[in-house]
Amino acid sequence: MNRKIIKITFIAMMLSMMLPLLSWAKPAVPEPTESFYVNDFANVIDVKAENYMVNYGVKLHQETGAQVVLVTVDSTGGASMEEYATLLFNSWGMGSADKNNRVLLLLSIKDNKYWALQGNGLKSTLTDNVLSQILSDSLEPDFADKNYAAGARKTYGALIERLGGIWKEPLGSRNYVADNARVLPQVTRLYLNQSSNLYKTTTGSGIYIVTVKNTGGRSLQDYTYAKFASIRAGSRDVLLVLDIEGDNYHVLQGRNVDRTLTNELIRGILDKVLEPQFAGKNYAAGVTATANEFYSFFLARADHSPEIASAASMTAFTAANDNSINTGTDRPAVSTAAISLTKPASLSKGLTFLALSIIFIVLIATLVSRRNQYN
Repeated sequence: MNRKIIKITFIAMMLSMMLPLLSWAKPAVPEPTESFYVNDFANVIDVKAENYMVNYGVKLHQETGAQVVLVTVDSTGGASMEEYATLLFNSWGMGSADKNNRVLLLLSIKDNKYWALQGNGLKSTLTDNVLSQILSDSLEPDFADKNYAAGARKTYGALIERLGGIWKEPLGSRNYVADNARVLPQVTRLYLNQSSNLYKTTTGSGIYIVTVKNTGGRSLQDYTYAKFASIRAGSRDVLLVLDIEGDNYHVLQGRNVDRTLTNELIRGILDKVLEPQFAGKNYAAGVTATANEFYSFFLARADHSPEIASAASMTAFTAANDNSINTGTDRPAVSTAAISLTKPASLSKGLTFLALSIIFIVLIATLVSRRNQYN
């Protein structure tokens, strides 16, 4: 009897040792990025498209509680698209836990596949047939042409609208750009103004851009402080001044954001995206890229702070009634933290380990059984 107990105990111990091997068979999934609504691990979505999607992803969540989340990866590491999407869906805890009103759009670039998964709370609103039709109409043509950003943006918008959100809205007419040095083309000024009018309603922060040929004998820092006050920039706003003849630039942020958008973060953004373009006198490209980075920064935080939501609501009210001309806007975005994507464990390797373990246990069990027969 004791030998049988020893045998059973031994087999149980071996089975418990197999449990980690079962987890090895599952692919590892990355942690979400700061923006959460767009997680471009495959680096196929441009910042302009990402900011636009994040903006309306935030709005949808704030207005309805639903969430649409886009994820791009190089590969699922051998796992099926359905398995990988389900792991992301469950591990990230998207949407409301009680309503289960979340949608995941997954693009696997090297696998040349895509997948969409909706929560049970949306099965009646976003049926499998409707979801399939959206993918076919909005994603498939651009995905086949490897124009991933365009396809993702169209699909994201279709999902937002299907869930009762907005994808386009009337913009305020406030002017955020003062190109006194005349170095920015009209298309750049238009883009910067549209972006600031759009994203300030969500983030509560506006980006002003001013270009000057000289600062009238004042230091650039003093000029920037004076300009910040003269344009009536708010405590959550940011001002970027380019001194063309002085070959310099300066950024000033409002007091209510200087603890999050620190001088160190600003310096990193300027060194990374503005300095190379400014040195080459590509001023339009430089201010556009800098604005995009600042807005990514603010959009990534717009869904978490009641203070931001309150400021954004007030901005939406005043923007509709404000036609004043202001100097300079930049489109802020987040200094995106680098996300380390863990390479998914190979499914075949996990199964191989599992099979070998089973064979090993069977052999041990057989030997123990034979020994018991002879004793």
